[in-house]
Amino acid sequence: MEILTRSKQDLNVLILKSNVSTPDDVRKVDRAFSQLHCIKRWTVDLDDWEHVLKVESYVLSCENIAVILEKVGFECSELDH
Repeated sequence: MEILTRSKQDLNVLILKSNVSTPDDVRKVDRAFSQLHCIKRWTVDLDDWEHVLKVESYVLSCENIAVILEKVGFECSELDH
């Protein structure tokens, strides 16, 4: 039996549209996300009209991200890609 390590597990790449639209908003999200060790990396495209948020995590779902963002005053929803 092989034990899976993080490098062998599937990394979830979550693509969401959001209302994170300013550098100040990004700092607020960063404070919330930095407390979570399950997020490997994240970005938000402030120039895109949908303010696309990309989150890489081994365990979180789009629904989890929506709950986290809602707690700090933002909304997001999964983008079809």
